[in-house]
Amino acid sequence: MRKLLSLAAVGASVWWLLGRRRKADASRATIGYADGSSVTLEVGSPELERLVQIASAP
Repeated sequence: MRKLLSLAAVGASVWWLLGRRRKADASRATIGYADGSSVTLEVGSPELERLVQIASAP
């Protein structure tokens, strides 16, 4: 029974880590300002698409 619980815990940990990696791959940008405020541009926003195009231009 202990082996089964250990195996389930390891499996859940691997599943959780892989899920986080997929979410981290999604394009998103946080822009910080000198006054300490910040803005996060989420996936699908036109501002993020424009920023990614500008950043990836040679």
